[in-house]
Amino acid sequence: MGAKRGLLLAAGIVLLGPIALALALILLIASLGDSGGFNASAAGGGLKVGKGGVPAQYAGLVQAAADSCKEGLPASILAAQLSAESGFDPTASSRANAKGIAQFIDSTWATEGVDGNGDGKKDVWDPADAIPAQGKMMCDLLRQFKKHPDYNGSPIELALAAYNAGPYAVERVKGIPQNGETPGYVADIIRESKNFAAADGGGGSFTDGQQSWKLNNPRSVDEAIAWAKAHAGDGSSSGWYNRCLAFTAIVYGWNVSGVQYAIDHYGVVPKEMQHTDRNPPPGALMYWDTGSRAGHIAIYLGQGKIVSNDILRQGYIDVVDADAIEKKWGAKYVGWTPPYFPNAG
Repeated sequence: MGAKRGLLLAAGIVLLGPIALALALILLIASLGDSGGFNASAAGGGLKVGKGGVPAQYAGLVQAAADSCKEGLPASILAAQLSAESGFDPTASSRANAKGIAQFIDSTWATEGVDGNGDGKKDVWDPADAIPAQGKMMCDLLRQFKKHPDYNGSPIELALAAYNAGPYAVERVKGIPQNGETPGYVADIIRESKNFAAADGGGGSFTDGQQSWKLNNPRSVDEAIAWAKAHAGDGSSSGWYNRCLAFTAIVYGWNVSGVQYAIDHYGVVPKEMQHTDRNPPPGALMYWDTGSRAGHIAIYLGQGKIVSNDILRQGYIDVVDADAIEKKWGAKYVGWTPPYFPNAG
């Protein structure tokens, strides 16, 4: 798929409500006019719209495509993908005969094309048809690769790779095909997606809260953070694949957490210790719904950073931005708790 690709054989397309969509677009365009740019919250839903962002006439389509996906597909990823594919040009074509704003080839469009605007036609050149098709295809790919935590790459990265090189190419190597094009395609879209997100998009940044808990872990917060940093990056050993909860317990000096799944640990912590804001104190445990049964947990280090496994390197521990879980994995932030391990031993 795409301006230089043609291998995608992926899944079906969703129909969007044409009347509601048309009204939304009319209101959006009327509110923008020819002004520079703004951070849309209602109309754009977390997208930067206008100058330097998503063209106003496509913002509603992109956001609707993202919202229709229940797998956690960021609208900013779809926007960055359209920018990479065609530069938002609905008349774009490639030497591989890929067409339109989302760069479908004929064989893919023949089976996956959709009449997104209800005009009776499935038109690859019409963004109102092509953008819903792109969104549904990416959603289906994201769902598919969430079932393969053993593959090398996050579900979002693998979905992008499959859009570019085809799902079978991804399945064959159990990761991103090293074909001279796809790795750069994926990395560029992930990197550029932040430029299409509104300032408050993706939930916003994380800032340090004030610590007020008194706990009896084997290690104090300062000791735990120092230990975690020492065992991250160059100091990390392998063997941490899919062991995020185990790592957090060990950081605080426990042998085991006593809970099977990371996301379930949020539930065993007393409700008065559960917080949904984005202001965790350093040392807090942070939780995400990744769409898989296990979810994800990490330790907040402060200044917008977490220490976590599998983010930069599969099976290794690294220090990364706290919002990387949302941006890279398309996960939903659940909240934070103090580092309380009621079932640990």
